Amino acid sequence: MPTGAQITQRALQAAGILASGETADAVMAQDALAILQRMINAWGIDRGVIAEILRTVKGLTSGTRDYTIGPGGSINIAYPDWIDSAGLILDSTVTDPYEHPLHVYNDQEWQAVRLKTLDARIVTGIYFDHAFSSTGRGTISTYPTINIANVQIVLYTPLAMTGFLNLATNYLLRPGYEDALHYNLAKRICVDFEHAISGDLRQLADDSLALIKRANTRPVALDVSGVPSARGGRATKAYLTGDY
Repeated sequence: MPTGAQITQRALQAAGILASGETADAVMAQDALAILQRMINAWGIDRGVIAEILRTVKGLTSGTRDYTIGPGGSINIAYPDWIDSAGLILDSTVTDPYEHPLHVYNDQEWQAVRLKTLDARIVTGIYFDHAFSSTGRGTISTYPTINIANVQIVLYTPLAMTGFLNLATNYLLRPGYEDALHYNLAKRICVDFEHAISGDLRQLADDSLALIKRANTRPVALDVSGVPSARGGRATKAYLTGDY
């Protein structure tokens, strides 16, 4: 479990800013930590770097269409840059609630909805407006607005790394991430410190990042029932791979 100090120290050495055995002073260590935090923040919008999907259940209030999402919001989770998928639980009081898939409207689809304040006994979709307020929150709009009790929506959102908040805390990292942090931070340090990047460092940074992206790539099954297969007969499923 490395600390921020260990990650930044090793990256400064890999970048050639520090010699082996040399230790960064307080100012250099904080500068390197700031670069590390910016890098992890940027990785938070790279689907390939994100390994985890968070499932969040939110009870709906009859007559309420909009819900803030983000730290301290009515959906109190880290601000998501996108919604992977969503579901609807029509009766949360039953022992085994059924989760029905919900449509996630894109901008054009939401613009095409003419009666945005329509209410009903069921929700058919949600819209995430991607706004980012001064409090770090956006808004989820439900459609139609629910007008009965005991209904919940389920959100599946990317759960990005939160970053190294200081130099002293130990962090448990997934396999491959320490390597990717080490070499990619070293490459960024070279840029910020105006130091030449060696070809080996560039290759190690690219390879270590590609490795975790491959590990985070999950095939998507497509229903292709009725499509003739290459061997004759009918195919039932095909799989898409790569970043999505």
